[in-house]
Amino acid sequence: MSEGLAEPIPWTFTDSPGILLWTWVTEHFAARITGAEVDNEDDPDGRRIIRSYQWDVSDLMRTNQGLPRLLVEGTSGSFEDAEAMVREHVGKLYDPRLGYRRFAGSLAFTFVLSTGESVDVGEYIGTRCSVTVLMPDRTERTVTGDLDVAHYKWRLSTPEQVLEIIPEHVVRITNRSEIAERATAITRNDSYSGIGRLYNEEPRRGCTGRPGFTMGTVDHAGAPRCPIHEAGLPDHLLR
Repeated sequence: MSEGLAEPIPWTFTDSPGILLWTWVTEHFAARITGAEVDNEDDPDGRRIIRSYQWDVSDLMRTNQGLPRLLVEGTSGSFEDAEAMVREHVGKLYDPRLGYRRFAGSLAFTFVLSTGESVDVGEYIGTRCSVTVLMPDRTERTVTGDLDVAHYKWRLSTPEQVLEIIPEHVVRITNRSEIAERATAITRNDSYSGIGRLYNEEPRRGCTGRPGFTMGTVDHAGAPRCPIHEAGLPDHLLR
C-alpha cells in the first residue's frame, strides 16, 4: 500500500526474547507494532521468523481509568503493512491541525468503497464531485457538492446543506474537472448538471432515469441511454 509522500515514523525499537516491539508515543496517542517470533532453532543460519505483526493505536488525551484508551487494532502479515495501517488511522483519527497527516501521506485520504475498490480522494478535495451512494433498499442515489474529508467520513457541501457520507456506502465518485467538461460540450443540454449522468430536471415520461439524491434532479446511473437527455452521446460517457 502506497503512503504517498509520508514522513518516516520515529519508532523506538525494543528486541526482547520472542517479541519485537516498535513504539511511537506522542502527547496525543501511543502506537505499537508487535512482532511475534516463531522458534527456529533448526535453522543453521539462525534466521528469525516473525509469525505476524499486531498493531494498535491508543489515545492519551481521553484515557480509560488513567490508562491509554484503545482506539483501533489489527493484525498484518508484514511490518510494512502494519506500519501502513498505523499511518492511515493516525492520519484519520486526529485533527489535521495536530500535524500527524504528514506521517500518513495519501493514506489519510484513501478509502475502500462498497465495490471493494480503494480510492485516494486527495485530488478531489475542494472540488465539485458527484458521489453515488448505495441506499438500504439497494438502489443508487447521486448527490453533488464540494468534497472534504472529516476523519473517516466524506462531507459534501451544497448550497442548502452539508451531507456526511460513509465511504463504505459509496459506489462511485467522479470529479467535475475530469468528466463534466467533456460531457457538457457534447450534450449541449441546458439541463445537464455537469456531473456524471445527472440532469437538473424532474423525471418525465420516456426518461430512463430516476429521481436523484437531490430534489429536482434525475439520475441515469446504471440505466439505459435516455432518449430525452442523452440522445447522441458517445457510449463511453454513459458508463
